[in-house]
Amino acid sequence: MTTAISSLGVGSGLDLGGLLDTLQASEEKRLTPITTKQTSYNAKLTAYGTLTSALSTFSTASKALTDPTLYTEKVASTNDGFTTKVGTNATSGSYSISVQQLAAAQSLSSSHVFTDTSTPVLDSTTSNSTAQSLSIQVGTATAVKIPLTAAQTSLTGMRDAINGANAGVTASLVQTGDKAYQLIVTSNTSGTSSGITMGVTTDGTGAGDTTLQQMLSYDGTTTTTGMTQTVEPLDAKLTFNGVAITRSSNTIDDVPQGVTLTLTAPTTTTQNLTVRQSVTDSTKAVEDWVSAYNTLLSTFNSLSQFTVVAAGASQSTTNGALVGDSVLSSVKNQIQTAISSAQSSSSIRVLNQVGITLNKDGTLATDETKLVKNLADNTAAVSAFFVGNGSTTGLASQMVSIADTFTSSTGVITGATNSINTVLTGLTKQATQVQSSIDANIARYKKQFTQLDVLVETLNNTKTFLTQQFNTMNNTSSSSS
Repeated sequence: MTTAISSLGVGSGLDLGGLLDTLQASEEKRLTPITTKQTSYNAKLTAYGTLTSALSTFSTASKALTDPTLYTEKVASTNDGFTTKVGTNATSGSYSISVQQLAAAQSLSSSHVFTDTSTPVLDSTTSNSTAQSLSIQVGTATAVKIPLTAAQTSLTGMRDAINGANAGVTASLVQTGDKAYQLIVTSNTSGTSSGITMGVTTDGTGAGDTTLQQMLSYDGTTTTTGMTQTVEPLDAKLTFNGVAITRSSNTIDDVPQGVTLTLTAPTTTTQNLTVRQSVTDSTKAVEDWVSAYNTLLSTFNSLSQFTVVAAGASQSTTNGALVGDSVLSSVKNQIQTAISSAQSSSSIRVLNQVGITLNKDGTLATDETKLVKNLADNTAAVSAFFVGNGSTTGLASQMVSIADTFTSSTGVITGATNSINTVLTGLTKQATQVQSSIDANIARYKKQFTQLDVLVETLNNTKTFLTQQFNTMNNTSSSSS
């Protein structure tokens, strides 16, 4: 934008600078219609962003209600001796459970106490020291043979060789005193059928090194072996509704069906396990959906707000940016039509039957008592009402579909914003052209005013000179007289 030169008019004494400012202000009025349109279209872009955000939030809340598992979730009572995880296929009911014994994995400890963890048991010169194999078998599984070089017969070496062999056990070291270490081998699975057998052989056939054999052998039948049992392998034992149950693991996923029990301790009394329909998550999901709808409705109203003014007066500044907008009207009508329409589900067809009231102002409110009762007692009907077939039927599914139609990357709002951006690009070019014209006109006015200033100054100087000459001549004539 051109700035008036304050020095204009110095020579002529005329207010040429002020006149240039007036002409510039008049010229710049040519930009007003363009900037007014730009402001209006930019406000629409912002409004479409607000609308998209509100629709997306509402779509997310609606999508939560389209998950059928939301309505089939069950919970179990809290008990001593075991924890529970309830699946959707669990049957509601009450069961008596007592835990007599927890399952345990067998653990063995080396009878030999090592003075350090890095010194090999065998010297590299020992006969067959490079052809030793440690055999480990868990239960009836195939025995795993683990080659041991002389260097691997240190406590650390044996531990690492065992753990690297995937033999169904885990080896660890424990320091029992000053310069006293022992090897611990524990089965990775619990139960009486997962006992450990260990032995040392040479090249897979003959008896292994006597020293290693005395340190590492265990067959579970004698007390003179190299490893000593420190934890006995046990099965879990419990009574379920009076029926004795034995399992090799403390995690039991079929007593009762659909419920996973994790035993944590023997019980001193019989525990009552209650499995029932859960309404906590589903109630919250419905309440979140109602809240999201009311927020969306508030957005609709604020973006389309219109304040009536007197004839001839300017429009109110409180008017929404999307007053009369077809996109806003379309999405609002589609959502409100779906809200007030009956669904095809048999027993629950309208919101009021679910426990959701449609108020006179268009907002929704929940009747929590009625809602909770329906979610607990009419689970399938509520699910059918919201989920339907997942697309064209089911209120929540319909809402997701409507919102996606408008908010997707190829949706209606995207098309509208693309059109606005095209218009704004044209307005920017137009504004640039008009500004260039204004700058050119102001530059021309300035040049003309400068020329005028010089001309008037020259004429004023000539006038002054002639006046001085006439005055001199008159003074000379008067003196001669």
